[in-house]
Amino acid sequence: MDQTENIKEIPSISLKPKERAFVDMYFRCNMNGTEAYRRLHPKVKIDSCRTNASRLLTNANMQSAISDYLTKQAMGKDEVLSRLSAIARASEFPFIRITDEGFCYFDFSDPESEQYLFLIKKIKTKRTRKVVGHGEDAEDWEDEWIEVELHDAQQALNTLAKYHGMLTDKVDVTSNGKELTTIINVKLTDESDD
Repeated sequence: MDQTENIKEIPSISLKPKERAFVDMYFRCNMNGTEAYRRLHPKVKIDSCRTNASRLLTNANMQSAISDYLTKQAMGKDEVLSRLSAIARASEFPFIRITDEGFCYFDFSDPESEQYLFLIKKIKTKRTRKVVGHGEDAEDWEDEWIEVELHDAQQALNTLAKYHGMLTDKVDVTSNGKELTTIINVKLTDESDD
């Protein structure tokens, strides 16, 4: 694979091609500089990889490129609200199929389903294979069990309600719940009295 294949996403800060390749590999390696340098330079000893990666990561241009990349990858306010809304609604399931007999199964092959995989918190699968019968009458039997846990819709609703100011604890610490009246004393002076 060409080392510069995915670096087009990295911002156009003035970096040399090898530095750009390092930044790209740095993100491919979950921001592990030593591992990124080792993959780019497999013949270099691990201690040298660590030292060289550290030197590269302290370079001001490299830090700017990494910071810009992270900023561009960050989720914006609108996307956060959109995802929280989808989790709260928990009704957009293009990956769930229900047969005419009422049997439910999951189909992740639908391209649209990939857009909603963030709704899933955890998936567990279990497959059981058995041979039923003896001799020539034996048949293979297979059963698959899938458990899908979605993110908590109630928690998403609470987060959205707080964002919209719907869930605030108002505490009155000054008037004990009584209406306040304000008296303002104003003393008017005549400038000519001076």
